[in-house]
Amino acid sequence: MDEPAFADVRRLLEPRSVAVVGASDEPGNLGGTAVRYLQKFKYAGDVWPVNPRRETVAGLPCFPSVSALPGTADLAVIAVKAELVPGVVRSCAEAGIRHGVAWAGGFAEVGGEGSTRQRELADACQDTGFALLGPNCLGMINTSAGLTATFASFLAETDDLPAGPVSMVSQSGGMGTQTQALAARMGIGFRYMVNSGNEVGLTAADLISAFADDPGTSVIAAYLEGVRDGVRLRIAFEKARAAGKPVVVLMGGTAPASARAAGAHTAALVGGGRARRAVLAGHGVIQVDSLEELLDVVALLATTERHKLPAGPGTAVVTFGGGGGVLAADQAATAGLTTPSLAPETVGRLREIAPPIAALSNPVDLTPEVYLRPDYRDRFAAMLHAIADDSGVDAMLLNLGPMSAGAAEIADGVLELRAATGKTVAVAWTLPPSGMDGRLREAGVHVYDEPARAIRALGHLAARAAAPAWPLGAAVPDAPFDWAAQVSGSVVAEHECHRLLALAGLPVAPGQLARSAEEVVGAVAAVGAPVAMKGISAEVLHRDAAGLVALGVPDGARALKVYRDLTTRASMAGVRLDGVYVQRMVSGGREVLVSAFRDPAFGVMVSVGAGGVLTELAEDVALAPAPLDAAAAAELLGSLRVVRKARDKSGLDALAAFVAQFSELAATVPWRRFVLEINPVKWNGDSVVAVDGLLTIEEP
Repeated sequence: MDEPAFADVRRLLEPRSVAVVGASDEPGNLGGTAVRYLQKFKYAGDVWPVNPRRETVAGLPCFPSVSALPGTADLAVIAVKAELVPGVVRSCAEAGIRHGVAWAGGFAEVGGEGSTRQRELADACQDTGFALLGPNCLGMINTSAGLTATFASFLAETDDLPAGPVSMVSQSGGMGTQTQALAARMGIGFRYMVNSGNEVGLTAADLISAFADDPGTSVIAAYLEGVRDGVRLRIAFEKARAAGKPVVVLMGGTAPASARAAGAHTAALVGGGRARRAVLAGHGVIQVDSLEELLDVVALLATTERHKLPAGPGTAVVTFGGGGGVLAADQAATAGLTTPSLAPETVGRLREIAPPIAALSNPVDLTPEVYLRPDYRDRFAAMLHAIADDSGVDAMLLNLGPMSAGAAEIADGVLELRAATGKTVAVAWTLPPSGMDGRLREAGVHVYDEPARAIRALGHLAARAAAPAWPLGAAVPDAPFDWAAQVSGSVVAEHECHRLLALAGLPVAPGQLARSAEEVVGAVAAVGAPVAMKGISAEVLHRDAAGLVALGVPDGARALKVYRDLTTRASMAGVRLDGVYVQRMVSGGREVLVSAFRDPAFGVMVSVGAGGVLTELAEDVALAPAPLDAAAAAELLGSLRVVRKARDKSGLDALAAFVAQFSELAATVPWRRFVLEINPVKWNGDSVVAVDGLLTIEEP
């Protein structure tokens, strides 16, 4: 896949001059607020207020129009009413200004006339090539340059914007500025904070791409409420990963389930943002569920060198008290971390230097003697090094608490460890002695006030290291047949679905549709006994629950009786049968669900999971974007419990090949909303065969 053209936003983020259109000194004027913020935070570039009814604004000369400026501004802050914004964009473009920020609301977010106005604004941007941030946004902040192209109220309450390596794009202005304000209190410095608003022009993907290219950014954060172009966003995330820059995303808003075909097992399994989570995880994106969690993860990333990020889940918990260690170990397990026992060599080293009463398993309880006795305080750093050198330890959590003596030496030991070890070190210090947390923060060590927050952050970093990497840009193959010519109706029953699968070359258990007693006998003879018999009706999707399935029918005579039973049962239930599907019985092996659906943002997704009656009970499901190659399919399957627990995994390659071929077929489905589901696929060693099938189409 060719990389899409991301917008060049260097002059948006680093403008040498700013024109503020609509600025005045009147109370409440947002343009005037922006001018004063630029002065307050010592923006070094030129600031040119634009207002035909003012001579000066905030002591600066004011110009009647953008065409009257003493030079061409790199950035226009458009602080006018919504109905004026499209015209201002065109005027800016005529004056040679290429980038702008539009704050006003009253566009598509309010519907009606606002939607019309947004189309006019989009046309203005497209006609002129103007790169617009917004509308309906709070603008942007570049802390290192003192650029405050925003009217965010928190800037009135502070005189300092700490700079740092974190850059963030937020689709919500309030969430963005709130994040930066809270981060400043935590000692986390930002480089850029950008609110993309309605994204008429520039999108979150454009900004993430720019942050990936920016040498001053090492951590990227995002608050997203919607995904307009999933492909561009995936490519931007991949750029960030290739640049070695972790991305942390907090997602807001509840989208409808991507697979909406009523009755399909897939619909019940892929809701709640699972498709989005699967796609983002496959590009190394850390996904969090709260603002606090986002800041906790960002804080650890911003203070940890890339080569020290954990390669696995093994975590050593070090405490001065047993209870805190026990609780931390429980929390670590919940976060997906492990607390492996220390190697005998590690325990031996510790026995020589730690207090005799110390518990040297994991968690490691060094006891209060370490900070109470000077001889042990002097050896604290050596104790930490011994633990960090253990090959089973990927990260360390130092769970500290109140201490009546030795706090400075303990802090020095922490700093010595952080400087020397190649492992991740997270520090939680509850009720630290006065000044100790500040001492560590000044040295570049983030201090959590509660161990659970540090543990969650470590869990996210470990999960990122273990996440699969989905192929990006795999070519969609040609469809093996003309879908429109082969499919009619919105529900394609099993026998027809199997015909389509077979046309695509997928292995399917032989079967025939029988509409009479005579056809049943012929079908049994044709496919071979024993057989499974299933009532076919567009009115019933889950036939097991309706009593319309019979398994292990041994011969034609028995099949006749089963046929009569099924038709009678359907008639009594008021269900019209289109026939009974007679299929060769496939016994033994594991049952796996393989399905596909189209996600509105990310396109066709493949899901695999525990099949048969366990599908919705087990909640054992994994998703990935289609198409997949065999290696990616094997990695996807390997995340399932049903696969991991299989005694015989010799046929995993065959199952992966089936899923990969299925994903290629699914990628060619033309409908915007569909579910193609095989439940189950029978997997027995190298034998893989579809024994069920359903295609539902919600709209052509």
